[in-house]
Amino acid sequence: MTFIHGMLFAFLALFPIQNPPAMSPVFRMLTARVSDEERNHLALLIGCYSFILLTALLFVGGWLLKLFGISIPVISVAGGLLLFHTAWRMLNREPKISAGEQEELQTRMLDRAFFPLTMPVTAGPGSMAITLTLVPEGSIIELVTLVRFAAVTAGIALAALSIFLFYRFSGVLLGRMGKTGQATINQVSAFILLAIGVQIVWNGVRGLLADKIGRASCRERVWIPV
Repeated sequence: MTFIHGMLFAFLALFPIQNPPAMSPVFRMLTARVSDEERNHLALLIGCYSFILLTALLFVGGWLLKLFGISIPVISVAGGLLLFHTAWRMLNREPKISAGEQEELQTRMLDRAFFPLTMPVTAGPGSMAITLTLVPEGSIIELVTLVRFAAVTAGIALAALSIFLFYRFSGVLLGRMGKTGQATINQVSAFILLAIGVQIVWNGVRGLLADKIGRASCRERVWIPV
């Protein structure tokens, strides 16, 4: 996997589930009572917090999996299924937020830039599950593994940048796209998310099969006399 391929795959895995085009109207709605300067500052904070959160999870997530005895292929299958489920829901309804949550979030917005505006509104469980599926296998001191980590980190940075840009210019984008444009972007993002979910599940199943075949071969070598 090349650096560019890894970066783009990470970005395309995160972008549909974070879905900045669909979430920008929600962000605009939640920040309706603040000034433009404060709204722009919030957009920057949310983008930075999303990058920090997912990057930290990328580097620490592998150790957490080892601590709980969970393999990367199992996480891939679980994360892919979650993506598939999320995409299916996206295809059938628009992201909504309750009136109570809206009223609560519209007060003291800057104090809530990380929670809940970043997590879970922008970078929720789906984004974190996808980040765990993107954790490269191998030792980080190896050059190949280090390049893979750098590629995924760059993909996370692109996703965070897209969040900032869509939130920062949400007013301009919404005015130009209209309801039809927003609906089209939502449907395309959901379809891409479905495809990525299937791909991640397949990668996980293939990893589990390879691991099982490898263990079976080891047993044969142990028990078959030379």
